[in-house]
Amino acid sequence: MNLKFAVFLGSAYLVFNLAAFGLDPEKQAAIDRYKKPFAVYLSAIDDLGSALDTLTTESDLIKAADRFCDQANKFVDEFNANKERFADSQIVKSMGEDPDAKRAMADYMDSLRSKLEDARPIFNHLISSLSVHSDSRELNRVRDRVAATFQRIQLLYM
Repeated sequence: MNLKFAVFLGSAYLVFNLAAFGLDPEKQAAIDRYKKPFAVYLSAIDDLGSALDTLTTESDLIKAADRFCDQANKFVDEFNANKERFADSQIVKSMGEDPDAKRAMADYMDSLRSKLEDARPIFNHLISSLSVHSDSRELNRVRDRVAATFQRIQLLYM
């Protein structure tokens, strides 16, 4: 009986100490808010990859590219909304001085960078598929739309 109680107390002490190392809930909420648009974008990339693997017609390519552009543009809009929302936020400013918040963001950014690097073959497949197919009006529209979407995404890095 005493052993169980000692294990319980030790476990409770460990859990409470680990919780103390956690991020402030407001900081965690800000990080989660920044992560949300990226989840949309990563899902769009995965969906695009799956669609490209099962292409049978030019129409399938056009639908897949349009769907990707819709989701990628949603990502850009949500990212920009977050950027504006947190532009003068004291919470975000204080995260630069918080080692736990810095580490959480650095870990997430490393993970995100890796996922985007892994997605490069999907983008290469999309570009090559758009280049190989005929020059229909609809395909030209989609090429232009994909190019415009990639430009919007690139502007986020500036």
